[in-house]
Amino acid sequence: MKTSCLLPTGFRGSLARHVRGQSSLASPGSSSKSKMFRGVKRYCNDKVERGEGSVLWTTTGKRLLDFSSGIAVVSTGHCHPRIVEAVREQAGKVVHLQQSCVQSAVQWELVEKLQPLMPEGLDAFFFTNSGAEAVEGAMKLARQATGRDGIIAFYGGYHGRTQACLSVTTSQAGYKGNRAGPLPGSAYFVPFPYEHAGFSVEHTKAQLDMAIKMQTPASDTAAVIIEPILGEGGFVVPPQGFLTWLRKWCDNHDILMIVDEVQSGAGRTGKMWAVDHEAVTPDIMTAAKGIASGYPLAAVVARSTISDQQVPGCMGGTYGGNAVACAAAIATLEVFEQEQILQNTLQRGEQLLKGLRMMSQKPKFKGVIGDIRGRGLMIAVEFSNPGFGDGFAGIAKDVSSGCLERNMLLLNTGARETMRFAPPLVVTEAEVEESLSIFEESLTSALAVRTIVS
Repeated sequence: MKTSCLLPTGFRGSLARHVRGQSSLASPGSSSKSKMFRGVKRYCNDKVERGEGSVLWTTTGKRLLDFSSGIAVVSTGHCHPRIVEAVREQAGKVVHLQQSCVQSAVQWELVEKLQPLMPEGLDAFFFTNSGAEAVEGAMKLARQATGRDGIIAFYGGYHGRTQACLSVTTSQAGYKGNRAGPLPGSAYFVPFPYEHAGFSVEHTKAQLDMAIKMQTPASDTAAVIIEPILGEGGFVVPPQGFLTWLRKWCDNHDILMIVDEVQSGAGRTGKMWAVDHEAVTPDIMTAAKGIASGYPLAAVVARSTISDQQVPGCMGGTYGGNAVACAAAIATLEVFEQEQILQNTLQRGEQLLKGLRMMSQKPKFKGVIGDIRGRGLMIAVEFSNPGFGDGFAGIAKDVSSGCLERNMLLLNTGARETMRFAPPLVVTEAEVEESLSIFEESLTSALAVRTIVS
């Protein structure tokens, strides 16, 4: 029996023509008829075939200095020998141990390695594949443990591109695409304390108080979710003491505190977790990206008094806590300790900050570099408009493109004109100097095509 489309005939025809006529993206130089989804935006179209440390090489032999780290993922650099060895060894033992079927020895070994590094009191672990899955798991846990639905999030926050994660993501509208569909409800928003953009910490505190008066009563609110440093929102560091204040605010209103450490964690800021800069312990924390040096692994970590509220079977996933990824994470933690990765992160971060601040004092950049901020190797440069008028728009994208032309991967980010520096945590002093030189050349070129109009 044939069924007809319920869309109006006219729209049905235009939709069909649209779907048939708009192709996806073919690989550059490829004769294959296979395509990649258009929904994936790609910064560099060169085909990369290998990497080492902070450097990638294309199939044509081009060297690329990688100051993106696969978006803060390859913490120990590309193909660190210890990680490669651990992965090969584990692949020769067992690759897949489904967590709902058996206990994984290597997963428990990872738990034992991670536990001493956790904020005090976080003692229950759930492993999955990606940051988005971890965030969904964290919100699900908070709602189940409290019997409430409301989640308060912050403007500028990025928590993932799945449906539930999009409901609390506001770093830029583009992540929703041309249609994200109806998103899960019970998400409420307050400004992040982004003082350079005019949002003071006192304003944020006041807005949180107003949120539980005007948007979601505390008795209906399961949790507040926050990135301790905004990631996709521009690497914005809240004023010192804000996270401590937020912890107390959540306690006073009997609301759980979820900290999303997917991008800021695993040593990125010079401490294992960004919350360690204030010695704050959330109720639930997410981790991913750099935790396994490029292998797909993420975690939700919580107080066991909270996770014990769940019903067995409500959490899981086919590949969560994959044995090879767990082995990579164990090796990553060993490299952190043996090679003093956190110390290098702080040293190279200070070098990068110093270089950027010196650059900002040059007459040619007067009024252009508006803010330099960050911790460790999570550093941002935000541009200001010295009088270009409408010509100012897109300067960060142009600088990013200029860096790529000069063989460096450096991404722009956020709704404002901002660059983010996130190299591997093993980056060398010489590579930092090289990045500064390329960045200066690229910014100079981007300014050369712009004219002061006011």
